[in-house]
Order: sequence, then structure tokens, then C-alpha cells
Amino acid sequence: SKEKDDDEKGNADWKAFEDAVEASCNNIGVETKRLEEFTLTGGVTETSATGLRLSLGTREGIGLDDTYWIEEMEETESGQIIRTKRGFVKIRAVADNKRNESATSYAQIITGTDYSAGLSATELPLPGMNALFSFGAFPARVSAFNAGNANPPQFNLDNAKYNFGVNVNAESRMAYGAMAAFQASLAHATKISELWFHLGLNVGVTKVDGMFYLPASGGGIDSANIGASWTGSVNAGLLKKFYFRRYGFILQADVKYTLQRMYAGGKDPGDGADITYKLTNGALGFDARAGLETYLTPTLSFGLAAEFNFFGSSNAYTALVSDKSNNDITKKTDIAGPDLTYGGLGYYVWINYSIPSFF
Repeated sequence: SKEKDDDEKGNADWKAFEDAVEASCNNIGVETKRLEEFTLTGGVTETSATGLRLSLGTREGIGLDDTYWIEEMEETESGQIIRTKRGFVKIRAVADNKRNESATSYAQIITGTDYSAGLSATELPLPGMNALFSFGAFPARVSAFNAGNANPPQFNLDNAKYNFGVNVNAESRMAYGAMAAFQASLAHATKISELWFHLGLNVGVTKVDGMFYLPASGGGIDSANIGASWTGSVNAGLLKKFYFRRYGFILQADVKYTLQRMYAGGKDPGDGADITYKLTNGALGFDARAGLETYLTPTLSFGLAAEFNFFGSSNAYTALVSDKSNNDITKKTDIAGPDLTYGGLGYYVWINYSIPSFF
């Protein structure tokens, strides 16, 4: 019970149990609706160029942005009923047919043509969650720093024997990589059609033309190319979609935290063991995105977008030296390095998949 779970961890186990039960109940509800005996169906009562009226409403428990197949029912000579899908629609206005039995809900046509009164509407049960997979280019502008200097000033670390220097010979402008994101519909909660919560993670690389100058084992200086530097970000925010047929216009705004790390392998100047030198910069900003998305099927869509990122410029880094087990040997914050900004235009293409059930 909840009372017995109040131990030194508080009610963490009970909360996990409640979350698991809630997810299971939601899954059961979604899966039950897929059984023919429990599938929610209604009829088309009116048609227009962009939408349909359906004989469904609050009495049947339909919700904003729910998806329905529009089907034609045909009976064969043997008496078998055959369903032919004509296309699908999404509910945009839910009728209160508890108070007014003749009230009908409005559904926007996404795909299909030649609709007419008398066709059948069958729910496609979806929990309102999307998984998005994307490839793109996003800004990570690293300015030239100590350009052409083969003996640049060293960063002063807490342990001076690991002091190292860096130069960047030419400006680097973009990172290229992949994004994974989760989207959750807020339509039922807010009564705003096609309003979504977004949580995304970008991982990419920026090619930096520069060198690390590292203390060598036994004395002297070693050098190593910077090359591909890891650039990543996490963002969370809201997006709104506006559909005309299968085509959607998307507006999105997020809070974003972006991180870049330049690194190079070297040898410990004392015992010669393998170590890694890292130079890391992180910044908090915002992004605004506009794009187009098109439905391929009711559960799969393709999109592309341009994004503008709002970040200031910074030259504050954390310099870190770690061993091969990634344990810190020494570090120093607020190191003055090359100017870096994540502000500017980015571009993305993606595939968006409607998850069929809760986790």
C-alpha cells in the first residue's frame, strides 16, 4: 500500500507503481478500441469541400484531433460485408450530443475524395504520441583563434603539468547530425487543435580546422588535429500545426541548451598513460522553427523545416583532462577560448511516426 511504501525513499516505489498501472490502463484502453466489437463507429451525415459531419460526439467519448477512417460498406452476393477505406479525417470540433442528440462533430478531411452522406466513420485508436527522427544542419560557429600560431598560449589548469594550448585556423560554421524527438498531443487537455509538446535531442559533429598543443611524455610539446568536434543540444517547447488536406504548416518554439566539445588524445606527461584533453562550451538559448509536414499514412508523415536559433556569443570554456576511464585528472572553468555562438539558421528533414500505444 501507499502507507507501507513511506520508507527512506519516500513514496518513490508507490509512484512508480501508479505510473505503471496508469500506462497499462491506457494501453488496455487503446488496444480494446482496436477490437472490432469495441471499435467506435459512426456515420457521415454531411460533406463539404474540406470536411465532414459525423454522427459522433461527447456521448461516445470522442476527442479533439482523434483520427477516423472513412469507409464504404459493401455486401457481397454471399452476404459478407466488405469495408473499403476511402481516406481518413481528424476531429476538429466535438459535438455535445449528450444535450442535443442531433448534434454532429466536424472532421477535417486529410486524405480521400468523393465523400458522401451515408459512409461509415471508424476510429483509428492512437494515444497522441509521436516519435520523430531527423537529420539536419544546425549552427555552431567557432571563430579563428591563435590562427597560424604553432606555439599558442597555454590554458592554466589546476595541475600545471597538464597545461595545453589550442589554435583554430579558420571559422567553422555548422554542425551536421541527427535528432530524435518525442511529441505529445495537448489537444485533449487544452482544447486547442494540433497543439503539441516537444522534447528533442540533437547529436552532431562540427569540423574544426585547428590543433591541440599538448605536453609530451618526457618533455616537449605534441600536437593533434581537432577535426570533428561533438556538438549536441536538448530542447523542449511547443509546436502548432495547421493542416490543409494532408499538408501541414508547422510553427515551433523551444528553450534549448547546446554543448560543444573539442577534444584530442595525448599521453600523460608523467607516466605516459593515455589521456584525453577536452575543451567544452555550453549555452542556453531559444529556437523558432517553421516547416511543412505531409501525411504519408495516418501514422507516418514526412517533413522539412528551417529553424532560427537565438544565442549570444561566448568564449568561456571548461578545460578538462581525463584518463582512459573518463575520470577527471584536472580541470579549469572560465577558460578564454575561441568565440563560439550557436545562433543562426538550421535546417532539418524528418520522419514522424505516431506511436501505437503508451510505453
